[in-house]
Amino acid sequence: MLSIRIIHLIFTFAIGLFAGLLYTFEQGVIPALATLNATEYTHIEQGLIRALDAFPTGVIVVANLAMWLPLYPLVRLWSQRHTAYWRITALGWALFFFGVGVFTIVLNVPINNTVLAWDPVAPPADWAQARDAWNQLNAIRTPINYVSFGLLIWAAFVAGEANRER
Repeated sequence: MLSIRIIHLIFTFAIGLFAGLLYTFEQGVIPALATLNATEYTHIEQGLIRALDAFPTGVIVVANLAMWLPLYPLVRLWSQRHTAYWRITALGWALFFFGVGVFTIVLNVPINNTVLAWDPVAPPADWAQARDAWNQLNAIRTPINYVSFGLLIWAAFVAGEANRER
């Protein structure tokens, strides 16, 4: 059970880091980017995308830990899938995996790739539509991430209670 607690701590921390990243974008980066003209926006946004993608042990590793590590306790405790810990962990994982992970890969990343292809000196006329679409998608996945993070914290407390009752 110690391995499950350690793994739970690691993936909950990873999901919390991702929640912090999305919170930072929602509360600080997006409002700041909204003040920029097309050329400034393109230059800064391309820099942000490249910076977040360039460091392979950063966002990608954290996202993968958050998406895949929860499977360890879920598979290992399959026989206990009726317990509150298993169900809450499964729900928190599913929300993060699909509502943040897959959502990001399928919807946000293609917009990032489009922005990276723009000429920073002459962005397309519809640049604001791409910005607004990305921001709307972020406004959906951010609260999903918060709920996922909260569920995984709750699951840790439920597991602790179950261990004390034994």
